[in-house]
Amino acid sequence: MTTTKETIEVLNDLSSKGYEAVKSLGDINLRIMERALARQMDALSICMDGGLRSFKLVTESKGPTDLVRGQADLLREFSEKMLIESREAIKFATDSRDEYRTWFEQGLQVVNDRMAKLRSTA
Repeated sequence: MTTTKETIEVLNDLSSKGYEAVKSLGDINLRIMERALARQMDALSICMDGGLRSFKLVTESKGPTDLVRGQADLLREFSEKMLIESREAIKFATDSRDEYRTWFEQGLQVVNDRMAKLRSTA
């Protein structure tokens, strides 16, 4: 039979583990937000660069043929960069999912272990 003292010890242990888990989740959230902002800044940089280069192309082209050719080249380069950025974003999302999954599974294992310990003393 579980004594009150044993039950309190298990609950106290779960509370401290819960605090550690919430702190760990906060750290994960912070890292993910920093990486998400970096991804957004990279995408914004690509867009701004494309816009500036397009504006420069319009102002410096020698004629319509030169302008169309330059825009086609610019569009191809922009598309390639955005494709790479999209792949990086997918990798980021997958990595983030894996971090959350690992955190959840570890937390669930701690709870299961503590509950098993509580049941074994019962």
